[in-house]
Amino acid sequence: MRSATSRRQFMALLGVSAAAVSCGTAAGNASGKQTKKLRYQGWAGQVTVPELAEDLGYLGDVKLDWVGNTISGPQDIQSAATGQIDFGGAFNGAVVKLAAHGAPITSVISYYGSDKHAYNGFYVLEDSPIRSARDLSTKSG
Repeated sequence: MRSATSRRQFMALLGVSAAAVSCGTAAGNASGKQTKKLRYQGWAGQVTVPELAEDLGYLGDVKLDWVGNTISGPQDIQSAATGQIDFGGAFNGAVVKLAAHGAPITSVISYYGSDKHAYNGFYVLEDSPIRSARDLSTKSG
């Protein structure tokens, strides 16, 4: 039987939910040595933030180990939760659902959303007839 998540619990989880999640396997190993290789999934046609960070030298001697491409954020973090990869990313809602059901994940940073420092928006040309989201639902292909 599924346990119910209260609105308060959901909001608390949402507040700390993140795209980058880890199942803890990359933090170290039985010998106590730090891992120097992190397994991850990529996205077809996209450069991920970790790939860019590695290329720019921000990861130091830690190397990324691409294991394949993912098909979705929820699939990516499920792979992290089951230990198939060391970290993954998804929208906050997917992270909240996994955490609420006890998945062994640690939220690290919010993938996307908005706060006082971030804004996601859509832009159109000045002479476009599209002015709001409602306009999109009335346009035909």
